Amino acid sequence: MNIALLFAGGIGTRMNSRALPKQFLEIHGKPIIIHTLEHFEAHPDIDGIAIAILPEYRQHLMKLLKRYEIEKVRWVVDGGKTGQESRHNALKTVAADCPEDAIVLIHDGVRPLIDAKLISANIETVREHGSAITCTKFNETVVSSEHEHIDDVIPRDHIYAAQAPQSFRLGQILSLYDRAVAEDEHDTIDSCSLMHRYGEKIYRVVGPRSNIKITTAEDFYLCRTFFEIIENQQIVGT
Repeated sequence: MNIALLFAGGIGTRMNSRALPKQFLEIHGKPIIIHTLEHFEAHPDIDGIAIAILPEYRQHLMKLLKRYEIEKVRWVVDGGKTGQESRHNALKTVAADCPEDAIVLIHDGVRPLIDAKLISANIETVREHGSAITCTKFNETVVSSEHEHIDDVIPRDHIYAAQAPQSFRLGQILSLYDRAVAEDEHDTIDSCSLMHRYGEKIYRVVGPRSNIKITTAEDFYLCRTFFEIIENQQIVGT
C-alpha cells in the first residue's frame, strides 16, 4: 500500500498574499494544491491520499476536491502549529487505517511540478532501501558565512538540496515523530532531518530541478514559467 501525505498547512507569510494561503493561489486557472494532487490522483500505484490542512480552510479544500474530482483523498487532517505537528497528525491518522509496512510519500502541497517518474522512483527506493529523499544536485558555489565575511567555500561535488517527496515505511517514520515529541522536540524542519537526527540510514532519489517549492512570490512566477514550458511542449510535441 502506497499513501501520499500532503502537507498543506502553511499560511504563506512569505508570499504576501492578501487573500488565500499560497496552496490555493491559481496557476493557469487551477489552484496549486490541485495541480499537486492530480499527479498522485493519476498515479496507478498511489492507493490513497492524506492532506494536513489548517482547520479554517478545510471546507474550502473539500469544495475544491469535489470540483476537480479528486477521489483518492481518504483523510483530511487538521494541521498543527508547526510543520512537524501537522505531519505527525496526518501520520497518526493514516496509521489508524493502514499497516506499518505501508509506504508513505510525504510531499509539500506547494510542489506542483512533481511527476509520475519521481513518484515511482520514491516508491521503488523505499521498497529496496526503506527510505527515499528526493534531492537535486546543487550547482551553485556553496559558502559558509557566520558574519559578513565568507568563512569557507565548500566543494559542491557531493552537495545536494533535499526536496520532496520524502518517503518511508509508515511504522518507522511515525515512531520517530513519536520519539521527537517524547523528547520535547516539536519543530524539526522535515522528515529527512528527523531520520538523520536519530541515526537512520536515508537514501536519495535524484529529482528534476523544476520540482520547486512555492514559498515566495519569485517561486510562484518561476513555477508559472515551468508550467508554460510544459504546456508548449505538449502543443508542439517535443
